[in-house]
Amino acid sequence: MRVTANIPDRVVQDLKIQATIERKSVSSLVTEFIEYGIKNKNKKAAKASILKLIGKAKVNRNALKMLDEMRSEDDRT
Repeated sequence: MRVTANIPDRVVQDLKIQATIERKSVSSLVTEFIEYGIKNKNKKAAKASILKLIGKAKVNRNALKMLDEMRSEDDRT
């Protein structure tokens, strides 16, 4: 599919240099960058959702004491 986008000249120059270095077409490199950007954006959204859920989690009041006891037991073995 053909798409038209306005990209600053300096970005186009960097893109052409990178395409030459990687021996790829500018088009394939642009596709890679866009796919990478979309994937990372989706990851960030997933992380935000997880952090939101974690914020709603309740922690046992004795959690630190329980951890210390478990660590002590591990040290004894």
